[in-house]
Amino acid sequence: MAGGQAAPPAAKTRVFFRFWDASPVGTHECIRVLGSCHELGSWDLNSAVQLSRVEQCKGCWWTTNSVRIPLKEHFEYRYAIYNSDTDDFIRWTKEGEEPLFAVATGRTLILEDDDGRCRATGDDEAGQMSTVASRGASLAAEANVGSRPPSPSGYHGSQPASPRSPASPRSGSCWNQRSKSMDLTQLCDVTSEDSAFLVFRSLPVLVKRAENGDWQVEKISHGAGTALPLLKHFTQTGSNKPPAGEAIDVSVKFIGHPGVCVRDDADRKQLTDLLAKHSCIPVFLDEDVVQKHNFFAEDYLWPVFHNMKIFDATITGDHEYESFDKALWKSFLALNNAYADVITKHGDENTLVWIHDYELVMVPRFVYHRNPDFTTGLFLHCAFPSTEVMSCLPVREDILQGMLSSRLVTFQTFDYLRHFMSCCSEVLGTRHSFQKGGILQVEHESRSVVVFADHFAIPYNHLIKKISDDKVVERAASIRNKFKGKTIIGAYDRFDCFSGLTLKLRTFHRFLQDYRSHRRSVVLVQYVRARATDSKRKGMVTIEELQQMADATNKAFGVEGEPPLVNIVVEEVTRERQLGVLLATDILLDTSTNDGLNLIPFNFYAAHSQDQKGVALISEFCGCSSVLTGAFKINPWNTGAVLTALDQAISITPEDQALRFAKDHSYVSTQTLVQWVHKNLSELKVTRMGQSLTYRSSAGPVHLPFDDVVAAYNSAKKRAIFLDNEGTIAAKQKWQIESTTMVALQKQGQPPDPYVLDLLQTLANDRGNTVVVLSGRRKNVMEEWFGSVDGLGLFAEHGCHRLLPRTLSVAQQESGERAWRSEASADDNQEWKDLCIELMKQYVQRIQGSILEAKASSISWNYREVGATGVIDDVAHELVRFLDPDVPTGLLFGFPVKVVMGKGYVEVKRADIDKGRAVIKTLEELGNVDFVLSIGDDRSDEDMFEAISNYFKRTGDVSAMLSANPSQSSLRRAGAGTSSMASSLDGLAPSPTDSPTVSPKDKNDKKPVRSVNFTDKDGTASAPAQACLHRMASSTTWFTATVGRKTTQAKHFCADVDEVTQLLKKLASKAIMGQFSRFASMPVIAPDADEQNGDEDSQDEPPDVKDMGRATTQSSFLKKPLNKTET
Repeated sequence: MAGGQAAPPAAKTRVFFRFWDASPVGTHECIRVLGSCHELGSWDLNSAVQLSRVEQCKGCWWTTNSVRIPLKEHFEYRYAIYNSDTDDFIRWTKEGEEPLFAVATGRTLILEDDDGRCRATGDDEAGQMSTVASRGASLAAEANVGSRPPSPSGYHGSQPASPRSPASPRSGSCWNQRSKSMDLTQLCDVTSEDSAFLVFRSLPVLVKRAENGDWQVEKISHGAGTALPLLKHFTQTGSNKPPAGEAIDVSVKFIGHPGVCVRDDADRKQLTDLLAKHSCIPVFLDEDVVQKHNFFAEDYLWPVFHNMKIFDATITGDHEYESFDKALWKSFLALNNAYADVITKHGDENTLVWIHDYELVMVPRFVYHRNPDFTTGLFLHCAFPSTEVMSCLPVREDILQGMLSSRLVTFQTFDYLRHFMSCCSEVLGTRHSFQKGGILQVEHESRSVVVFADHFAIPYNHLIKKISDDKVVERAASIRNKFKGKTIIGAYDRFDCFSGLTLKLRTFHRFLQDYRSHRRSVVLVQYVRARATDSKRKGMVTIEELQQMADATNKAFGVEGEPPLVNIVVEEVTRERQLGVLLATDILLDTSTNDGLNLIPFNFYAAHSQDQKGVALISEFCGCSSVLTGAFKINPWNTGAVLTALDQAISITPEDQALRFAKDHSYVSTQTLVQWVHKNLSELKVTRMGQSLTYRSSAGPVHLPFDDVVAAYNSAKKRAIFLDNEGTIAAKQKWQIESTTMVALQKQGQPPDPYVLDLLQTLANDRGNTVVVLSGRRKNVMEEWFGSVDGLGLFAEHGCHRLLPRTLSVAQQESGERAWRSEASADDNQEWKDLCIELMKQYVQRIQGSILEAKASSISWNYREVGATGVIDDVAHELVRFLDPDVPTGLLFGFPVKVVMGKGYVEVKRADIDKGRAVIKTLEELGNVDFVLSIGDDRSDEDMFEAISNYFKRTGDVSAMLSANPSQSSLRRAGAGTSSMASSLDGLAPSPTDSPTVSPKDKNDKKPVRSVNFTDKDGTASAPAQACLHRMASSTTWFTATVGRKTTQAKHFCADVDEVTQLLKKLASKAIMGQFSRFASMPVIAPDADEQNGDEDSQDEPPDVKDMGRATTQSSFLKKPLNKTET
């Protein structure tokens, strides 16, 4: 540099690596990280950076010393397994996966490729964490730019196409794949550039016809019964915009019913244009739907959400509504669906959709079905029931799934949130998780739904201005003059069974009876908010019955010539009337038995903001009791305690009264409506920005494209279809327990519908199809359920027993029978099974409702039917640790088995048997296949999805290599034998069904291996020839799909069993039409030897009629409707 000065040292970032892998690492093996930058070895296998094993966390590794990488340098990296004794490279930790990508930013960067497991140990040796970049498969996939690491000896992956070019920055979508905690802890406020839909049951305006027949819109008075007019007031723009600090600075539009049912299109258009000037979007509904919806919401959902078992006549005393009305439920869904339709038509993925209250609880579900990328939030203004009550509702699953279709669900208090999480866990089997920053999530359908508690806030400043209104002052003065010289115990309640009106009147009667000194100095003024829709069942008692109770008290303790001691006033609510009553009240008495929040105490403190006087007695069962700490908390059922609290409130000292009032008034005055709106919309915006939170990124499964599947099926000549049974083509399994042995026998289950069997028969009749049903059931059960479907392949116990399909069982057909082929043999080691059974029997004895299931290749302990599965999960984790075959202290150490913990079960199974191996073995036996479809729904099917994906990736790599190497591709064209082909491919693509007990790491692992023989009945090892890989055409079209949207190895998902049936119907229709096509004749599918030595000029003969099975071209399935409407 000029002046001879040395250049300042380049700034560097201290980078730490953390890694976790479920696959065990041998005792003489270690993990190292290798990358594209100089500090990570520049892909030199001899310069990798060593990671240390984390003793507190199994499978976790980290760098104890930082790697200093130049600031802002882009680099790629991968983890590899080395021999710790010889420093020799063994293999990459994840074969075939693209390198991970990162940029050195900040002083310290910690790359958490362990899903946060090291943080859970509480021992952070890597220093303080300033930046966290959790990586995932989606990040690696999107960072598919630049170089790839070289292929060392022993690495069976693709070679880099060209020397590495400098890394370039990735797109913004790539960075959205960072950890959930990173996205959600970044608070982001909404601004005027954000747009939001506030969705309510009704619009915040009044619509009516003018005298000339035109429609006109008027404001709704600011009554106490709804917050809509206030929200509308604070969202006004232009000249009507509220002053700074009192305006909701977001572009807001209201969506709701206009209050009138309009059928004429011209009227609807006129109303839509008129309401648009008021920032309102109408939802037009039929009057019949509105009435039935209101009845269902108010007479069914409202009591249930407030913890009432409405279908028990002994509790409600009402036999008329004992049964659930499905017609009302359909109307409820229809109205919610109409709202969702309006939302998706007028909004987009950038719109914050904030849906309010229990009446619209299913709207998020319908919005999600239309577009899962919409940002929807649900705020529940009412209470939420306990699990016991919610479980009584026939549509409990629908309600909970509707709520969980939002990205954010907010409750008034944490108690209601806790009830919700408990219901989701018990009814839907969900789990919850925590993130930094106090974020609580419910995991459902591969999405993390944020749950939040934040009660509604009153517009304090707005109310303060109203208190000085003449109407308010006059109302308060008239009440005080009427009861001059007396302490006014006031109350303002809804007329329903949860307000505790009868409890309040009985308690006050008892108070006058026991506390004679107060008889002449107190009066109870009970205001009842009347509503036209209130039914007898909701109120439980009539106004006349309440008045009779009041008259009895007045008669017993009243003094002639003085005002009555108990006064009941029924009136329509306005803001001025309510504030006037509260201003005149000295002691507020709330005896509600269940209330979502109850804003009356908040308004009471606002009304007395000037005189700073007033005492509140609030029920423990009211939502506001958790935040108003200065009030007297009472249990309305404990009459004695309520009487004592009343006496203390009447006799309270001025100092104590002032202290209690100031404590609650300071809280109420700082919680404003504008802040509440901004806070909730900001939380909703955070969930929109954190795309990885809901797994809706491009890395997640997408819906199975039926048209593409049918088109690929139709163009293919040789097809393979693999289907799981229960949960895929049939309903979920049931259990039958044999009490003597405590072993679950799978005799009771869910066979497929005969209609589905017809579809399978039609598909199996096509000689170009190989159709296989895989299940965890025993082979006798599979025979019983599917034996009538001729030519269908059956794999029982996850592939331990195989009944080959027609396309692979030519030899068996000649002998006149189809025999099962079993991977189990007489010399299988029984010791590990005996150990598992004896241990798991103890768990069955101690965990009520759990069962033990024994199969030929696996032993499992199932606790799905146990009531407290969340608690038993800890027991299951302990069982897994105790059995762990990978650690010397494990009970099964040395046995070639693996222990898997799934949703509600712990399974020990042979390491060499799973659905994935069975499927790959079948594909290799078939040879070249043009079309592969695989559908399943549970954990065992993930092995199948992963195996198929890896298989086609490897065969694609081999095909590309053979095409590039004429000497090798000529072998195939010349029909070279198996041995020569096997030698040409040796070391390039290991067989996916090779036994896991034979691997490089096992050679270095010194742990004792007990004698276990897993062989075929003929004594040969079950390892398919690697030469079969070359037969798979690179143009093979393959689809993997799971049932239900969740985290999966599959590329696609189907919604449910009915949707899978729809797909099978479409494919079967193509199979039938193919029989009438001039191209329907298919080549004879024979074993490989026949393929090489057979007569190429032979022609196919028409299939024999007796081989066509039950489903023919006239099959009735084409006419039979499905369970749900086809889309």
